[in-house]
Amino acid sequence: MNKDQENARTSMPMYDLLDACCALHGGLELDKYEDKNYALKHALNRFFGYLTPEAKVEFNAWVDRKGWRKKERIILP
Repeated sequence: MNKDQENARTSMPMYDLLDACCALHGGLELDKYEDKNYALKHALNRFFGYLTPEAKVEFNAWVDRKGWRKKERIILP
């Protein structure tokens, strides 16, 4: 990703931004780790939807390098 792509800005609807911020703020108050993790994933999914296609490709490549994405095998009957 070059410097122009790193500094690219995209508009995000106010209600999506507010929803993600409320999820993060609410997640801080939760006791169980699973609930906090759910709130964080909710906010990250909101933000991920507004990334540029180039940034999504770079992020997915980084996740693959880290080995965090598990290969799933789907078996159809």
